[in-house]
Order: sequence, then structure tokens, then C-alpha cells
Amino acid sequence: MSNATTLLLGLQGVTVDRVVLQPGGVREVHVSTADPTAAGCPSCGEISTSPKQWVTTRPRDLPYGQAPVVVVWCKRRWRCRAAECEVGSFTEQIVEVPARARVTGRVREAIGAAVGEANRAVSEVAGAFGVSWPTAHKAVIDAADAAAVEPAPTAVLGIDETRRGKPRWGLDPVTGTWRRVDRWDTGFVDLAGDQGLLGQVEGRTKACVIDWLAERTPEFRAAIRYVVIDPAAVYRSAITTDLLPTAAVVVDHFYVEVLVMPMWLSFGLVGAVSAAVRSA
Repeated sequence: MSNATTLLLGLQGVTVDRVVLQPGGVREVHVSTADPTAAGCPSCGEISTSPKQWVTTRPRDLPYGQAPVVVVWCKRRWRCRAAECEVGSFTEQIVEVPARARVTGRVREAIGAAVGEANRAVSEVAGAFGVSWPTAHKAVIDAADAAAVEPAPTAVLGIDETRRGKPRWGLDPVTGTWRRVDRWDTGFVDLAGDQGLLGQVEGRTKACVIDWLAERTPEFRAAIRYVVIDPAAVYRSAITTDLLPTAAVVVDHFYVEVLVMPMWLSFGLVGAVSAAVRSA
């Protein structure tokens, strides 16, 4: 094949050997390794000169046009001859396709951008790129980790819970007994600026809130003047610790008017409730 075909594919680290048109319009792009460092042992880094066998993989790549494109990578398995290295053999890997990867790096980046920047659903993006939901979700997590930065200080911090799926039964690894697992996440949001979601942790306990706040800078914690929550005792107990000694707890009017007021009205405290809502 001409070098122009390799440039057209644009997959760093490989060169195009041939393109085969399969029934149904599927184009198989057969490539071979072009990166000399791919023969380097992943453990000790020594470049091997002892080939063992050929291995063929089909990493999922970006779509080209309307007809499907399948990348067929014929690569070598090498022996590591370094005496001090415990690795017996290894297959070639490149930056775009690390060891045991089933999709290229640019597919993972495209999936992360489609969900994180275009606000598309993970399931819809997984179908569009022809990968499984766990693969797409892992790409989104990797993109989020790469983009995650320490949040800037905010004067108003919102804390709320989000349920992740339905409750399930799981085996406790410590006790060996089955228990009901109701999965929740706690999210932290900038309500005074435009940062949006600042962080999210598993669980909805006092400990998870304290741990997240403890990981922030002293400047971040000192800037918080108000913390907005729903009537959750675990969140309030976490906020009133030494981490946020001057922050005031704020409860949304929604909870006062919809949840608390009917209970107070049942006790005949109409005037007290109305005054409290007007002054809030």
C-alpha cells in the first residue's frame, strides 16, 4: 500500500499493508507495527530481538464513512531475554493500543467527549461507536479523571445525594453473608459560581462528606459561607465539624414548604410556620 493510505488511516504506530473489501461492504484494514519501541519489554524496557510468534488483534477504531471499518493488526509476540526480568514473553503495544486494550485511544477520547461535552447518554454513545456499555463508561471515567482539577473556592456549597441504579443483593466479603446494597453517591456543587459539579463520591454518609472536604485546600474550606442541603442529619453532622466552623447550613424552601410545613400545620402552628418561611 502507498504511504497515503497510512496517512489516511492516521493511527499512530502502525502502517497499512492492505485493505480488503468484505461482503456487506465491511472494509478490513490490515496493519502492521511501525513503532520500533513496541518491541520493548513492558517490565524492564529492553528492546527484544527474539520473536516468538505472530498475533492478530482487531481493536475497535473510529468509524470512516457509512460502511464499517475493521482494523486487523498483525503484531508479534517477543521473548524477553533479560536475565533479571520475570516476563517471559509479551506482545507489541503502541500508544493508541496499550496491552489488552480492545479499542484505540482515539475511540476512548471520542466517547468521553461525546458524553462529557455533548451531553449524550452513555448507552447511546456505546451503540454509535459499536462498543459495550462498560467500555464506554470506562472511557467516560478516564476522560473525567483526566479533566478533573482541584475546584476553585466557592461561597455556597451544595451537597445532595444521587441514587445509582436499583437496590441489589451482594455478598459481603468480610462476613460472607448476603446483604441488601442500596447504592448512593454524594455530589458537591458550586451554587455561587459556574463550576457546576465539583466532585462526587460513593455513599451518603458523614464520613464520605468529611473525607471529601478534608481533601480540599484550606483556602477552599475557608471560603465556604453557606452549605445547602436537604434535611439530612448525616450531612448536617458532617458540616458542623471543625472543617467548616463558620459555614451556615441552609435548607431549600422546597423541603420546608412541602415536607415540614404539612407536619407543622397538623399541630396548628400555622402562624409560626408562615413567619418562618417569610423570614427565610
